[in-house]
Amino acid sequence: MGKTDQIAVTHARRLRRPENDGHHELQRPPGRQRARHTGKWGFWTPPVDRSGRTVTLSGEAERVELKVVSSERQCRALDLERYAVQTRRVFFLDTPDRALDRHGLIIRIRDMGDRPDDAVVKLRPMASHTVPKWLRRTSRLEVEIDAMPGHRVCSGSLKVRLGRGVVGRALSKGRPLAKLVAPPQRRLLAACGPAGVSLTDLIVFGPVEVQKYKLQPTGFDGQLSAERWAFPDGSTILELSTRCPVGEAPAVAARLTEVLAAHGVEPAELQVTKTATTLRYFG
Repeated sequence: MGKTDQIAVTHARRLRRPENDGHHELQRPPGRQRARHTGKWGFWTPPVDRSGRTVTLSGEAERVELKVVSSERQCRALDLERYAVQTRRVFFLDTPDRALDRHGLIIRIRDMGDRPDDAVVKLRPMASHTVPKWLRRTSRLEVEIDAMPGHRVCSGSLKVRLGRGVVGRALSKGRPLAKLVAPPQRRLLAACGPAGVSLTDLIVFGPVEVQKYKLQPTGFDGQLSAERWAFPDGSTILELSTRCPVGEAPAVAARLTEVLAAHGVEPAELQVTKTATTLRYFG
């Protein structure tokens, strides 16, 4: 994606109107048509093996995070601005040639403003890594399935709280953000990262200014998060997401699809992660 490009948004496949499932009829904004969906997962598709059976990507995953990238225009009916907003700055660390990214490793540092900052090391996809036994034993690795329309992957995250204002102070003193990576995270990087890469090799990709909203659209029982990522050239991406237990994912995905469609929200044609967009933008 070029630095002046907006994320391409076109009409995706529309959703098929389902039979009455006992839910009340959703109210659609004037002029909006009900979209159509195929399959029980709506916008999303279930993980399947070669025989077509639904399978669990990882026996360790307890949750699914359903994500969909849309646009400001598509999400206008959600009226995000009426909800409280949390602001943050997000940084990623990698080598100049993105060696960590190529090995399925992500380092993310967040300046959370008036809330505690944090650092995350993520394995994605987890299936491509041999996770150290010490990490499995300590149960510090949070395992979940990331699902986007047309794509899903099992990921594992090791998160450390840094305290309030830690990132800002490091930046003001000229300290490398890589020094904020905690010892357990360093051990994970050493065990799963590319050979010969050290923290001193890492550079900063970012920051991206992020606004996060938490909302509960009419007809949806769970909480929906909306994140607006704004890049220096004025381009933005808008991602909607919700989390649920693995066993509830088909029902939650189908219902959320219907609720979003009722508000005129459709997926962008290009479904790309926030991480990939940021690394490409600043790379």
